Amino acid sequence: MRTPPHNPRQSADLQKEIAKADRRRIDQWHAAMRRDGRVVLRTNLVKTFAMALICWLFVGAIILMFVVTPASTWNPMSPGFGGWPVFFLLAVFAIGLALFGVGALLWTFVFPFVRPQLVISRWGVESSRWRPGGRLSQFATPWSGVVDIGGEFERRKYPLPDALFVTITARGATAHQSALIGKPRKPEKVTYRVSRELKAKPRDVLVFLREVHVAHTAHR
Repeated sequence: MRTPPHNPRQSADLQKEIAKADRRRIDQWHAAMRRDGRVVLRTNLVKTFAMALICWLFVGAIILMFVVTPASTWNPMSPGFGGWPVFFLLAVFAIGLALFGVGALLWTFVFPFVRPQLVISRWGVESSRWRPGGRLSQFATPWSGVVDIGGEFERRKYPLPDALFVTITARGATAHQSALIGKPRKPEKVTYRVSRELKAKPRDVLVFLREVHVAHTAHR
């Protein structure tokens, strides 16, 4: 696995996120780990339905725009053609309609039922989702196989907010990953992105995972 080039700006953004971590919540997770041996981070259904609502609002607004805009405006063969800038603008809205439409379907009919969750235990880390018949493990690794707990800070264009993605890098020989078809190959290292649909904030999850990883590494 090639090491990505150092990005000072991303490192600074990541450190700012880490500094805003909720220490009280992290301490509660540590207490739960000592008491129960594990912490289960479940799907944030409020966020799921909020994202679904936002997507449906965008879908409705774009459809309304197409309904009130005369078809001749974006038809190059029509005398009322509004010009190529208008045509390309409407093409962008059409692409947006497709993207927000897919998002609306996923947030409404997929995420509320698959319910991704992350289990952090004394053994290691496991991410799973629901399927008919029970939960399916998507990624799992013991602490002994974890190489790095990292964060990727992604700057997005308006109106999307910037996002922090928590990553878990483990040795391929010790990590489990589910595959849609056949058996997944075993690379030297495997990097997994923790779902952002969990109730917990990514910065809190990042700090907690790092602290638990350090604690288990120190006792090896």
